[in-house]
Amino acid sequence: MKSEIHIACIKQSLKEIRSFVAEFLVQTPFSEIEINALVLAVDEVCANVIIHSTQKEDNEKLEVCIELNTNEVKFDVLDKGKGYDIRKHKMPALKEIIKSKRKGGVGLLLVHKIMDQIDFIPQNNGNIIRLVKHI
Repeated sequence: MKSEIHIACIKQSLKEIRSFVAEFLVQTPFSEIEINALVLAVDEVCANVIIHSTQKEDNEKLEVCIELNTNEVKFDVLDKGKGYDIRKHKMPALKEIIKSKRKGGVGLLLVHKIMDQIDFIPQNNGNIIRLVKHI
């Protein structure tokens, strides 16, 4: 089973993306807590793409594709921005974030904790960030 959404690459689209992901995942064997965690992970990746990867052009689009297989659910976040390989992101020490009272910096840490596999796939016309969760 597959589903996808093409949406403006702006912060205001995050609510619609979260709803899209949550509605799709209701059909899966994941618990409500697991669904909320998966929605959080996809939301974080999309937010990072919107904030850091795109050039803030009004016509930029973001595409989120979800594919459910017998043993996994796969999320592909496609954008036309400059890209950021989240596999190479240096994870901050949680204690240091708390100690410095820094806001932010834990989103990708959460994504890595929630997902079983994370890939960054550069394309000629953009990038794919692939998140996989085993069932």
